[in-house]
Amino acid sequence: MSNANEPQSERSARPAAQGGGPSPAARSGAVRATPPTTAYVGRYAPSPTGDLHLGNALAAVVAWARAQRAGGRCLLRVEDLDRPRVVEGASARIVEDLAALGLTFDREVLVQSANLPRYEAALLALRARGSIYACTCSRKELARVASAPHSGEEGPAYPGTCRAAGHPLDDKDRPVAWRFLVEPGVVVVDDRLAGRVEQDVEREVGDFVVRRRDGVFAYQLAVVVDDAAQGVTEVVRGRDLLSSAPRQALLHRALGATPPAFAHIPLWVDEDGRRLSKRVGDAPTILRALLTRESPGRVLGRIGTALGVCAPGEELSARALADRITDDVLRVSRVTSSGPVRGS
Repeated sequence: MSNANEPQSERSARPAAQGGGPSPAARSGAVRATPPTTAYVGRYAPSPTGDLHLGNALAAVVAWARAQRAGGRCLLRVEDLDRPRVVEGASARIVEDLAALGLTFDREVLVQSANLPRYEAALLALRARGSIYACTCSRKELARVASAPHSGEEGPAYPGTCRAAGHPLDDKDRPVAWRFLVEPGVVVVDDRLAGRVEQDVEREVGDFVVRRRDGVFAYQLAVVVDDAAQGVTEVVRGRDLLSSAPRQALLHRALGATPPAFAHIPLWVDEDGRRLSKRVGDAPTILRALLTRESPGRVLGRIGTALGVCAPGEELSARALADRITDDVLRVSRVTSSGPVRGS
C-alpha cells in the first residue's frame, strides 16, 4: 500500500452486474473508492474486548464530532462477532462510559451478533457471483510463506494456494475458510485525513478471508455489510486500519454498494511510542478508571490536549470540543497525552 501526493490516472469502478464477474475497471486497472454524496451518517464501532482506553475514546469523540459538525447522525455499533475475545459486561460499560462523556448516538445500538443472517446473505451473494472460494490452508501452512518476498504490512500476501483447487465450500468433514477472489488492479482510496492511498490488493494482500474456518464472519465482510445497511457515508477510525480500506472498497463494489468515504485518525501512543491497549484494567489511560477520578469535562480536556486544541487541565463539553476538531487538527502522525506529534 502506498500514499501518493500526485494524482495518477485511474479508471473509475462501476458496480458489477448482477451475477456477473468483476467490473471492467476491476479487470483492467485501478478501482477508485468514490464517497457518497448523501446526508452525513457516521459511526463508532467498538469491540467489547475490554473497557475503552483513551485512544478508543479519541476515536469515539472524533466520529461523533464529525457528525455534529456536518449536521448529520452518528451511530453506535458493537462489533462482537469474535465471541472468544468478548469480555462479559464490556458492551454495557462501553455504552455507559460514552454516555458519561456526553456522546449521544442516533438509532438503537446495532449489535453484530444479533444480525448474523445479514452476513450470511452477503456471503451467498458473493458466492452467486463467483467471488469466493474454499481454502483449506492451515495457519502452519500459511506461516511457511512468512519469509516470502513481497510481504505487505500485515505479513505475506496469500499466495492463492487454493484458488483453483476446487474445494467444496460446504465441506462437512473438513472445515474451510471462505476467501474473496481479488482481481488484478490498484485500488485507490482518497482518505479525507491520511491522503491518497493506493494498494494493489492482489499483490500486497491476496485473496482475503470473509468467513473463517470456525464459521465466524470475518471483520472485513461484517463491517462492509453493516456500513452499507446502515447507510454510513464516512468511516472514522484509527490509522492502524487504513490498510483495510481498499479491501472494504472492493467488497462494497462486489455487493453492489458505493464505498463510504474514509477518515483515518492518528493513533494515541504512550511515551515509548506504543499504541494504548486494554490489557490493564486500572491503567491510567483506561477511560472507566479515569471517569471514577475525574469529571467527564476533564477527561474530554485530556483528549483535547492530546489533539493540541486544549490547554493542560482544561475542562469542556463534548460539543465544545467538537467545535475545535477540524480536519487540520487530525492531520498529524500520532498523538500523546502531552500533545500531537507531526512528521513520521
